[in-house]
Amino acid sequence: MALVAGLGALAALVAVPLVGSAPAQASPAHTVRSSSLVPGTPCGIDVVACVALGDRGFNGKAWLIEDGRVARGPVDASTGGPGEDTPTGTFHVLSKDLSHRSSETTDAEGQPSAMPYSVFFTKSGVAFHGGGDVGNRTAGCIRLANADARYFFDNLNVGDAVEVVDGGSADYAPSPAPSRRRGGGGLLGL
Repeated sequence: MALVAGLGALAALVAVPLVGSAPAQASPAHTVRSSSLVPGTPCGIDVVACVALGDRGFNGKAWLIEDGRVARGPVDASTGGPGEDTPTGTFHVLSKDLSHRSSETTDAEGQPSAMPYSVFFTKSGVAFHGGGDVGNRTAGCIRLANADARYFFDNLNVGDAVEVVDGGSADYAPSPAPSRRRGGGGLLGL
């Protein structure tokens, strides 16, 4: 009887949340949810930005998603490499900075590296950003070509969900462009 009472007390203790515990920053990595993925991406339909990490910081891909469809992507993305890995999980945009300078890396002149169009989504400073060569690994961020970084900057808002998944070196095909038929012109009326 004492064992049963002891187990009941233990169960009650486990069910009580710890006071002052910090909220988790990212949810656990997802398993494939084929019915709820945005077509052409490895991410769920409930996110606005998606990143598939490449192999050791190279060959990553990123997408911007609007209303469950790809608005831009896949675009090339450099990510963090060994020792400076980009975290996986689901995050939310925390802040944006049009002309941010890195506190982690320096340029050829020894000045803080330019990170234009920064969109921060972790408390540790991980962001989408432009600047530099998309072919080089980052200190954990998601580096995009400047045109892509600007598009992400212009279209992501504070609070938007960002999902980062371990994408290996998968090859994601670009999503088909929407039809731009206008009608009424040419031999076939296209």
